[in-house]
Amino acid sequence: MALKRRASPFVICLLTLLLFLPVCWGRGPVVCYAGEVQGVTNKTVTIGLMGDLTGPAADVWIPFAHGIKSFFKMVNYGRGVQGRKINYILEDDRYSIPLALSSFKKLVFKDKVFALQAASGVGHTAAIIPLAEKQKIPTIAATGESRFFIPAQKYIFGPLPWYEDQAKLVVEFLFNDMKFTKPSIVLLYPDVGSGKDSRSAFRKLVKIYPVKKYEEVIFSLGGMDFTSEALALRRSKPDMIYIHGHAPIVISILKAAHRLGLSSTFVVAQYACVDKSVETAGKLAEGLLGINCFGVWDDATPGVNRLRKASMAYNPNVQRRDANFFQGWFVGMLFYQGLNNAGRDLTRENYRKGLEAIKDLDTQGICGIVSFGPDDHKAIDYHRLYKADMEKRRFVPITGWRKPKE
Repeated sequence: MALKRRASPFVICLLTLLLFLPVCWGRGPVVCYAGEVQGVTNKTVTIGLMGDLTGPAADVWIPFAHGIKSFFKMVNYGRGVQGRKINYILEDDRYSIPLALSSFKKLVFKDKVFALQAASGVGHTAAIIPLAEKQKIPTIAATGESRFFIPAQKYIFGPLPWYEDQAKLVVEFLFNDMKFTKPSIVLLYPDVGSGKDSRSAFRKLVKIYPVKKYEEVIFSLGGMDFTSEALALRRSKPDMIYIHGHAPIVISILKAAHRLGLSSTFVVAQYACVDKSVETAGKLAEGLLGINCFGVWDDATPGVNRLRKASMAYNPNVQRRDANFFQGWFVGMLFYQGLNNAGRDLTRENYRKGLEAIKDLDTQGICGIVSFGPDDHKAIDYHRLYKADMEKRRFVPITGWRKPKE
């Protein structure tokens, strides 16, 4: 009868190690990531994106999506980032909070993305932030509402200035550059989180500056006819009307105001300070002012030259891009910088720290200087003021980059 021989403990350990050890091929030392970090392989990192592609804010989000995709294509056609190509999965949340939550769950639990950019609105962002924090997923949130970032939340980063920054700079411009004395001001805003942020800022500002009269007019974000709002504006006879809204709404308001003979100075916030507003409004845009934290297509700077070159290479039939495209491009830059700072040993914690390590980043004209920090997850402090150029049919800058006074 043959005797059974037991394997030594050393042999058992060796076989177990060989069974579970991932096999990697390549020259030189190779780090294996399979099964270790969600959304990361030895050659790729997968990012989840969501925005409104078919809803009421699609005019903002479609060019945004083209911008971030163009930046990722440029990176991938080069060397990638730390030897990896960037994959992305884009979800349409249609400016719907339930769909934003559904998109979040799909991207995180089904698609298993590494990091996120989300979502299309303030309410959507508010719903997603607790989930991102719980799952410890670094998320670039597309909102300029300060309450999401003060104090800084560990995994949430903001690519935009605060809406209140824009309000401050507009009022400073009104008094210091346009030399208004005791003007009457009307704020026209939607009854949503971002609009209320501008409202809070103006209510504080009119207590500081010598304003003759201040009023507020609320509009529906999905509205089509703004005659009643224009009638309210005509009764107020304001010197300056600040509109917190995106291009289609501003165009409709300008048309209604023109029909009623309103001659106030109109100033538009970030998402309406785009070429489309001037092109579509035509002569109604005469004298229109705007504020934006991003550059414009015609800027002769290295960063914008690079953006133009990439856009024309990937979409040769599109001759111009607006500030919303710049925003998408800039978010792509943030992903790249964070991933690059994280190094080859890519984990979510290293990526989060990589974003926080961005300091005094010169975007070379895409926007102002950019910095993050452990207690500061706000990327941008600077804006420019713009004016509609009727001959060129677009907005042109009329100031340099400015930061609001404290």
